Amino acid sequence: MTATVAEVAATDTRGLEAFCDRWERAWNEHDGDAVAALCAEDLVYDEPALGETAYGTDSIRDFVTLMARTFPDYSFTRMGLYGEVTRRAVLVAWHFSGTLAGSDQRVEFHGDDRLELGEDGLIHAYRCLYDHRFVLSQLSRAETEK
Repeated sequence: MTATVAEVAATDTRGLEAFCDRWERAWNEHDGDAVAALCAEDLVYDEPALGETAYGTDSIRDFVTLMARTFPDYSFTRMGLYGEVTRRAVLVAWHFSGTLAGSDQRVEFHGDDRLELGEDGLIHAYRCLYDHRFVLSQLSRAETEK
């Protein structure tokens, strides 16, 4: 029987890295179903762009769709991976880049995903952390340049 990511998060860096590879690939393929499949139905999702906490896999699936419409060429590059040794959690540091739909405006910024994993090996809490005001300033520059 294969151990879940949650069971090995603190000791099996390869298992943790494989899980985060799937996370990164799903986002970069703009595949909301694949992102949602890595999350539990009772997901608690904090995303600065939403302005409030969202719940459930539909919320993250819908956000991936929104991102793909807003930044059709977006991609995330993983910059680091940090496992929590006392609980089932990981921090994924990343760099985002994408072009705003209908413009030539590139948006780039760094952020972190804090993923809390349940015993089922799925993400139960996801907190996305980045400077939302910095992102908005890049988007407002695109508006003023039109």
